[in-house]
Amino acid sequence: MKLRIFLIFFLGFFVSLNLFAENFDKWKDLQRFYKKNKITSGTLTESQLEKLPVLDYLPRDFMDIEDVPMKKELFYLIALPIIHKTNREILEEREMVLNIEKKYERKALNENEINEVIRLSTKYNLEWDSIDEPLFKRLKQRINIIPVSLAVGQAIIESGWGQSRFAIEGNAIFGQWTYAEDEGIVPENRDEDKSHAVLKFDNLTQSSRAYMFNINTHQAYYGFRIIRRIAETVKYTDPVSAKVKFLAAYAEIGQEYVDKLELILESNNLKEFDRFAY
Repeated sequence: MKLRIFLIFFLGFFVSLNLFAENFDKWKDLQRFYKKNKITSGTLTESQLEKLPVLDYLPRDFMDIEDVPMKKELFYLIALPIIHKTNREILEEREMVLNIEKKYERKALNENEINEVIRLSTKYNLEWDSIDEPLFKRLKQRINIIPVSLAVGQAIIESGWGQSRFAIEGNAIFGQWTYAEDEGIVPENRDEDKSHAVLKFDNLTQSSRAYMFNINTHQAYYGFRIIRRIAETVKYTDPVSAKVKFLAAYAEIGQEYVDKLELILESNNLKEFDRFAY
C-alpha cells in the first residue's frame, strides 16, 4: 500500500514537471498556459526550456493572431523546445562518436561499437571503406548542432512566424521541398514549370529533425559545416554571422535569402537564444 502511494506521488510529481504531452488547438489556451506558468522567451532559463511542452502541431487558429508581439512571443515559445529537443538528440549521437573515437585511439573496438559507427555513417550519408581517424573526423563534422538563433530565424522565414498554410496544415515550419506531391502541399501560386511541393510531416519535431539533417548532410551546406568545425577552435567575434553566410542554398533567391535571414536575426535579437548551453 505504501509503495502504491509512493508511486502515485512520484508519478504526480513527474507529470507536474514534464509538460511534453500537451497540445493546444487554440492559441489563447496556449497563451494562458504560458502566462499561468510565468514563462516568457526573454526570461526563459534552460531548466524551464527542458520542461516546456514540445507541441505536435501549431494551434489550429494560429494564423488568426493579429497582435504582432503576441504572435512572435508564442512562436518563440513553440519553436524553442522543438529545436532544443532536436539538438539534444544530435548531441547524444555526437557524444557516442566522441566516446567510440577515444576508445579507438587506445584499443580495438568491440562489435557493438563497430556497428554503431557503421549505423551513424550510413545514417549521415557517409561512404567509408574502413573505420579510421578520417571517418571519425567526417562524422564529427556532420553530427553537430545548429545554432538556436539560426534555426529560429529560418523557422520564422519558412513558416511566416508559424502562420503559413504549410506550417498549420503540414507541420512544415522549415519549408523543405519534395517532388513527390503526395508527400507534400502544393503551393497555390506555383509556377507552371515547377513541380515541387512543401514536404509535410506528422508533427513539428519531424520537421525540425529533417531540417537539421539536411543542413548536416547536404553538399550545399559543406561550407557551413566547415565553418562550424573551425569555430570550435577559433574564437570568432560573431560565429553565428560567419555561419549564416553559407546558407544561401536554402532558397532559390540565394544571397537575398542570407540578407533576409541576417535581418531577421538582428531585428529580433535572436542571438539571445544562443544563451542555452550545449
